[in-house]
Amino acid sequence: MHLTRELPESLLKFIQRRPGAILTKIRSEASRRRFFRIRFGRKSLVAMVYPGPALTEVERFRTVQEIYHGQGLRVPAIEAILDDRVVIQEDAGDLLLQRAWRLGRGKERGQLLNQCREIVLKLAAVPAELAAFRLDRARLKWEMEFFLKHFFPRFPVRGSIEAELGAMLKKLVDAMEPECVFAHRDFHSRNLLVKDSAIVMVDFQDSLLAPRYYDLVSLAFDSYLDLGRAREILLSGREWSGNERRQLSLTALQRNIKALGTFAYQTYECHYPAYARYVPRTLRHIQGHLRTLAEPEFNTLLKYFDSF
Repeated sequence: MHLTRELPESLLKFIQRRPGAILTKIRSEASRRRFFRIRFGRKSLVAMVYPGPALTEVERFRTVQEIYHGQGLRVPAIEAILDDRVVIQEDAGDLLLQRAWRLGRGKERGQLLNQCREIVLKLAAVPAELAAFRLDRARLKWEMEFFLKHFFPRFPVRGSIEAELGAMLKKLVDAMEPECVFAHRDFHSRNLLVKDSAIVMVDFQDSLLAPRYYDLVSLAFDSYLDLGRAREILLSGREWSGNERRQLSLTALQRNIKALGTFAYQTYECHYPAYARYVPRTLRHIQGHLRTLAEPEFNTLLKYFDSF
């Protein structure tokens, strides 16, 4: 299929004004948006294309990008907004942290995680009033219901009752402290690119206020990459109180359970089977969180997740 078929007229004109430009599609898996790399001369740009008119989303993307740049956080620069469907951005390459980690060695890996730790601190320091949305308890509970709807029916366990699990998952969310800070929201190794040894964040447009450790646990207990003992680099640089460690585990537990719901939905409803490969690692993370918490009120969750 020719790549230019069904592309917005604005993008076609942008390409035509650059003689010799080469257009290649960038794999974006489950995203509604499509991404294309445009090479001409020595320059390379990335076109982000929405499936239809999306003025609100484009404006949201521009606004959040400006917040990141204004706070000294590295995200691709916007070269041009062609219309309500097409945004032309800086090309940050295609070396995911997920892959860079596998290719790197101890020192290189440590440098990357130190960068990530500093980024998480900078994100949390962004003024809260700049965020347009909040990941509140209602949304967190909705994510637990999403898990029950899409993961639990596919992976039932004898003796585990949906209503009992649901009650425990609500208690989990209620145990999380409401304090919120600015967060990327999907701060994991597939949304972090490595360009010239520096971390560049992508897929940042849904940034909002989230529980304090949300971004930190998203990478520390990443479903796409097992950091092992190296995750302590992300947790270093501060003294953790007992309650802070508990909140870290509670947030990580909620985040990983939410991920299982997403993986089941993408695998069985959207027919992206590649997501199934990340379920076992996520389950191991969850089992670890529940053992670290060691709280009797979560025994129903432990019984269910320990069965895998």
